[in-house]
Amino acid sequence: MKKEKQSIYRGLYSFFRYLEIFCICLLCLSQITGALRLFSVEVLIDPIPIAVLTNSAPHYSLINSVDFHPKKNLFCVTYTHNNRVVLYKIDTTGNPEIVQSLSNPLANLSEPQHAVFSPDGEKIVVANWTNQTLTIYKREKSGLFCATPAATIPSPSRLTRHRPHGIAFSPCGNFLAIAYGAASYCGRAIALFRMEKEGIGCALVSVLESTLPGIPKGITFSPDGSCLLVTFSDANSLVIFNLDRKDAAILPTPQQVIQGQETKISRPEDVKISPDGSYCAVTNSNQHTVTFYPFDKTSNQITQCTPSYVLQNPEALLSFPHGIAFSPDGSFVSITQFGPVNTTKDGDIAWDSTTRADQAKVTVYTISIIK
Repeated sequence: MKKEKQSIYRGLYSFFRYLEIFCICLLCLSQITGALRLFSVEVLIDPIPIAVLTNSAPHYSLINSVDFHPKKNLFCVTYTHNNRVVLYKIDTTGNPEIVQSLSNPLANLSEPQHAVFSPDGEKIVVANWTNQTLTIYKREKSGLFCATPAATIPSPSRLTRHRPHGIAFSPCGNFLAIAYGAASYCGRAIALFRMEKEGIGCALVSVLESTLPGIPKGITFSPDGSCLLVTFSDANSLVIFNLDRKDAAILPTPQQVIQGQETKISRPEDVKISPDGSYCAVTNSNQHTVTFYPFDKTSNQITQCTPSYVLQNPEALLSFPHGIAFSPDGSFVSITQFGPVNTTKDGDIAWDSTTRADQAKVTVYTISIIK
């Protein structure tokens, strides 16, 4: 009887010991998983677009950029060769409808390359390709934007050989960053401007030129405004530069370079960070994809070089994706596409008279879950 009791006690001891070990393992696994979640993000986007917008003009145009209003599901799109900036509002059913079109002669556009809303939503700033100006449009009491620019700002003398490509406001609205570059025969630079005259003027405060690794295309600020993320199309890279905010200067040594086959970056165009700052997205025109990467907004670094998600064909219906923007609530992403165009050895874009206007598009997708 005594031996039987001892055997039962030993069995119970072993059972609870193994149970303790099992619980410890579960706790450790939970902690490891939690730590991993801090540095990874799962982006779930419905790859089938909920809306496809085509160019209604009679002639083909590159659709270079898209940007969302900071407080509304309202976005602006640049139809470069039609000299138009069109504003669309997404209704409650997810359908985009035109609410306004800025066009010449009143708008004074010169092949608008990129348009952005100011962080307070009160202005639209447009970078014009041909005459290298910035045109600024103020919001009126009606909620629409004035058809004529409040200011037309010429290019600084230092940058007269350069063509503006991507532009971005700092989160505070006090600075504007511009990526100058498109083809190998154009000057290349990234520049920082300080906004003046209640947002209808700006002054050049910092430029990087000779140290750049390639042709800059897309540009955006980190959520805290202390860094710039820049795509370099010919180098197939995404580079993060620190800013010296005291001296309002772009520091020349990159703090991070995302490059290599594992990144799936291929002729990158635009780059944007999600509204919550947890991930960034890059449009890749060579591969007809959009790649997403987890972003740590504390260290201002991409935490894994391999994409956490790739938006791709056949479902996505992408053809030379270019501009990209997230809605302020993070529920939509809009992407502009050039369609069936060719690239030259200089990095230029080419098409002919047979290219139809409706082959350039804007596609809108829903973001269903972000973990």
